Amino acid sequence: MLAGLLLTAAMEPSRPPLLIHVMPWFEVMKDDWGYHWKMNRSRAELEKAGRVAAHHRPLIGAYDSLDPHVIELQISWMKAAGFDGLLADWYGTQPHFDYPMIHERTKALFDEAGRAGLTIGVVYEDQTFKNARDHGLVGADQGVRIARETGEFLAKDWLKRPNWWRIEGRPAVAVFGPQAFGEPEWSAMKSAAGGFRLITLHRRTPDAEGGMDWPVPSQGMEFTWDFPKRSADWGIRIACAFPRFHDWYEEGGQKGHLDLPDADGATYRRTLAEAIASKPDAIQVATWNDWQEGTQIEPSLEYGMRDLIATQEARRRLDPGFRYTAKDLDLPLAIYRLRKAGRSGLLLDRAREAFRAGRAAEARKILSGLEN
Repeated sequence: MLAGLLLTAAMEPSRPPLLIHVMPWFEVMKDDWGYHWKMNRSRAELEKAGRVAAHHRPLIGAYDSLDPHVIELQISWMKAAGFDGLLADWYGTQPHFDYPMIHERTKALFDEAGRAGLTIGVVYEDQTFKNARDHGLVGADQGVRIARETGEFLAKDWLKRPNWWRIEGRPAVAVFGPQAFGEPEWSAMKSAAGGFRLITLHRRTPDAEGGMDWPVPSQGMEFTWDFPKRSADWGIRIACAFPRFHDWYEEGGQKGHLDLPDADGATYRRTLAEAIASKPDAIQVATWNDWQEGTQIEPSLEYGMRDLIATQEARRRLDPGFRYTAKDLDLPLAIYRLRKAGRSGLLLDRAREAFRAGRAAEARKILSGLEN
């Protein structure tokens, strides 16, 4: 059954695939939270205020991105919303800063995505080399080595998986930049990985075969509306949809950005519709859970399931046979809450598998027996 799901995920649909950008970097320890839940504030201060370091609050509260119950919930929500796959914000395999923590959580996320039949991929942060170099952790001449080691990891594991993101049959890797790598580094990384299509940010560089879009608050919504014109000569074109931009950086002691409005959900509905209309090679939604920048569509106390329902509606316009409905989105949350309450794992596994196979009524029946 797993092999069938993976092969289904690897097939390229005739429509542009819907991909969701994920930040797998949240930590919750017994006595503290990781940086991304609190920035430069204390956990006690934020909990007293009933919030995290964000203008919105996760529906399930602060969570750890390595918690298997959280990952199961997130993946089921993504599938039910209509996403074909996910792209993780990935900092590579180097042993600096919090990069090992992010890598560990990315691996766990990808394993669960594979079990659910979702495509996986990364938006790589080549700034990892720049950050380590600027802090004296690696020499300025180590970029090629780091690029080669990154490519070797991709070749050894993720690029071999049948559900890795592919464009016209070839694996793709996106980058937030380039910010630090140039031709020697990309050549080394591609060679070590066995080759891939490089997708760069806001433009197509000489090393790339295409570009991906992303919101730019300083340039307003017009920047996004101009995507079809700006991307005309990119080759591979990855459009972007997003719900808003309302960061918490200033509150966390950093320089903030201008806001992009939520407009009662209209921003997400329109950017998603415009992205589809631009006929790109893929659509990336920014983001699942960047709570600090306020671009998340993950369910919150403020908006509930609103943005997942909007995604379902867009997917159904692309694919009238799409089976999940708004009321189905409560089922993964029910499974999550029952797991946290210590209820029967075997029955919850059955409910999850039925749900992910599109049999929501069966999943609901199983859960009703557990909840009574």
